[in-house]
Amino acid sequence: MKKFQELLMKDLGWKLLSIGIATIMWFMVININQPVDTRTYTKFITLKNMDVLTNRGLTVENATDLTATKISIRIKAQRTALDRLNQTNDWLQATVDLSGLASVMEGDTVSLPVNVEMTGVYTGYTIVGKAPTTVTVHIERMTSKEMPIYVAVNGELPADVLYSTPVLSAESVLVRGPASQVDQVSAVKAEINAQDVGDNVQLGAKLIACDAQGASVKGVSLGIEEITVTYHSMNIKAIPIKVNISGVPGDGFVVGETSCTPQTIEVMGATEALTDFMYLQLPDIDISGRNADVTRSFAVADYLPQGVEVKNGNSLTILVNVQIISANGHEVTVNAQQLTLAKAESTKSYEISGSTTVMITGDEAVVNRIIESDLTGTVDVSGLSVGQHKALIALDLPEGVTAGYAYIDVLVTEAIAAAENES
Repeated sequence: MKKFQELLMKDLGWKLLSIGIATIMWFMVININQPVDTRTYTKFITLKNMDVLTNRGLTVENATDLTATKISIRIKAQRTALDRLNQTNDWLQATVDLSGLASVMEGDTVSLPVNVEMTGVYTGYTIVGKAPTTVTVHIERMTSKEMPIYVAVNGELPADVLYSTPVLSAESVLVRGPASQVDQVSAVKAEINAQDVGDNVQLGAKLIACDAQGASVKGVSLGIEEITVTYHSMNIKAIPIKVNISGVPGDGFVVGETSCTPQTIEVMGATEALTDFMYLQLPDIDISGRNADVTRSFAVADYLPQGVEVKNGNSLTILVNVQIISANGHEVTVNAQQLTLAKAESTKSYEISGSTTVMITGDEAVVNRIIESDLTGTVDVSGLSVGQHKALIALDLPEGVTAGYAYIDVLVTEAIAAAENES
């Protein structure tokens, strides 16, 4: 062991110097004789100086296709240099310069060269080829239009929860781009997933411009890329329709039956919005001087309180018909004791109270024989929630006799609570 150490340490300085010289000579040989190679790289095209066109109201119709075009670039260099280029080639660019298109017009087609360059200070590289070497640019007029946004739900919303119409942070968006592509846009949708929907949850939704078949339209830009979509859970309530008659019909005529189609509507909204909403009040119908029936139609959405909407869509229209007949009818009073329930739910308890007046018309002889106290009828309580309501009544009348619309007070309570109170 001692002899080995003496042998290792003998002339140590010369030995270290020899190793250093050998190392330097090896690096010199490698760098001098480094083999040169050629490799191919791909880059997407970047359009430069687009403002030369946009400042004149023009654009590149096929810009989307051009920026998706791959340019194959052949580069010659030493292998170590090419290895560095493999690791990151961000400083390798393929561009098409539009600065020379200051005089082109709408509809022109121009062939432009593809420029390949290496940005920054890099030496030892030689670009020996590129493909394609040119691209065709189609010039078109730039246009725009405002489009409404609709929500596209992927999947089914929960069946056990009723949600309102979605509230959007923006109702419309500006679509801009080449005229031929903007003209293809028939809708802009905001996509959300059904499983993400919840009460008062704000969902981010990206906007997509679509054609008439629902396919995405390329080459257009949107004024905003994303909006928020919010749903609110809702309660349902059946609401009767109420309409008042104003004026006096012509001489010898009286108001007969007033009918609404539909007679009730199902609305939805938050609990606080529905609590005091007992009936839908329509504008008065003027029958002054009329000697024939008067018919009017009303768009329900125009008369709903804030925060309330029709369950099956706010496009519902109510048709009201006011019957004008000869003056052979009279008004009768009906008490709560004369009425029975119709369409009652077993889980609820109902109490009819008070009285109401009803105009009955028809054959004069038949009408005159009717005794108020003998009249009977029913109260339609379908869909009424717990609380105080005005419900529509229907009288049992002889054939040929009709009655106008009338409402009476109905108190609705839970059946269990009512039974406990009786106990």
